[in-house]
Amino acid sequence: MRENGLALRYSNGINTVLGRRESGYPVGDLLCRIYQGETLYNISQIVRNCIGACPMRDNELTQDEVEQAEDYIMQTLMYDDFYPAQRLAQGSFIRCMENYRALDSKTAGWLLWQEKQRIAEDDRLFKDIGFGTVGEFLRLCFNNYLIDLINGIDLFRVTSAVWAGDASEEEAAHYAEMCSALHNESVIPATQMLTSYDTGTGSFQYTYVINSFLSMAVFEFSHLAETATKIVRCQNPECRKFFTAKRNTAKYCGNPAPQCPGRSCNDYYPQMLYRDKVRSDDLDRLIKNAKCRLYNTRRRHPETATDVAGLLDSLMMNADAKKQEVLGGTLTKPEFSAWLNSHRLEKGDLFHE
Repeated sequence: MRENGLALRYSNGINTVLGRRESGYPVGDLLCRIYQGETLYNISQIVRNCIGACPMRDNELTQDEVEQAEDYIMQTLMYDDFYPAQRLAQGSFIRCMENYRALDSKTAGWLLWQEKQRIAEDDRLFKDIGFGTVGEFLRLCFNNYLIDLINGIDLFRVTSAVWAGDASEEEAAHYAEMCSALHNESVIPATQMLTSYDTGTGSFQYTYVINSFLSMAVFEFSHLAETATKIVRCQNPECRKFFTAKRNTAKYCGNPAPQCPGRSCNDYYPQMLYRDKVRSDDLDRLIKNAKCRLYNTRRRHPETATDVAGLLDSLMMNADAKKQEVLGGTLTKPEFSAWLNSHRLEKGDLFHE
């Protein structure tokens, strides 16, 4: 059975990805990069489309055909947006293929019956599955690849929300449900550990080969729990992605800000908040000046008290909404100033100037 998956070494809070090029990632960073964004969705769409276009899809399923189908899938999964995600996707799909090709006819029949029951509950899964042709077999494997992907992303999402301290009731309930299910060790695909001796350092090295999205999430969270690293949700309301941080005060992630993709949330959003505060304070000053002007008019001309009261009521009732229009960009500052200036008595309405 061929070994495939994401190979990495873990030491002192750093995951080192092995393979084409070695790269180090702080614990939790791979988790946040792989399980958020469009990479896994894009990979899955490519695989789904390529299964439908597989040139051997109508061939009778044999061991030789499975070998060729594995090579086809490996070529399909060369999507290189993020190398660790590519390797994890390859490992997950090939693991399904290797597991199913080894089944005897009785076990395969029982598995197929179970899988068809699940298809009825989820319209994201292929319906034409089986062990008769290569196409049926690949669709069966894709369904289980997709279930593994969904489970991994769900575990990441709800665990991150709970650990970040801002989980909704639904997320907290789902987290408890998943934790209960994970007590059954058969639910989590095994992670292979390879041991080698490094003569240079005189010590053993351990390489982990992970071929499941769910296993990867468990692997990362188990190490996160042992470190001082925290999972935090970005406070940029248009981002809200999870990221890892050492500082308790961290609020914003290093991902591109949705409002300004050329800058990170950590760089862009605090400056935007400051800029908006300055603008807001300036608008508040204009509102205050308009109110003071009316108060002075009432003090100097008591006979206008009724008219001034009406203008003050209108000003206080609508000023905040007008201010939000300026901050939202639907009203210009000169237009706002003109509206404020309309809340004043004309000289002809006063008995004394």
